[in-house]
Amino acid sequence: MSRQQKLIGLSLGGALFLCLFVGIYLFALKRHSKQGPSARIIKHSVETPADEALKYWTPDKMRNAKPAKMPNVDAIEREKKSPRRPPHPSRPSDD
Repeated sequence: MSRQQKLIGLSLGGALFLCLFVGIYLFALKRHSKQGPSARIIKHSVETPADEALKYWTPDKMRNAKPAKMPNVDAIEREKKSPRRPPHPSRPSDD
């Protein structure tokens, strides 16, 4: 085996080892970054008309209102996919 072939073999082996090491590191990092179940946001439908809500929230009630507890968002979760855009309507042909 010539010197150049040994060098190529070592380079290829080193590159494979490096890729394997990086893959294991990323797998372990992702596995340990999950810290248990997070609080989910629940969506409820409201059947009360908007006019009643406007009547309820008087200026005095707004002044005395306490802020709602907001969810703690520290980490970005990549589980959700972005919504798909609807297809563009086809253009009429110029027949």
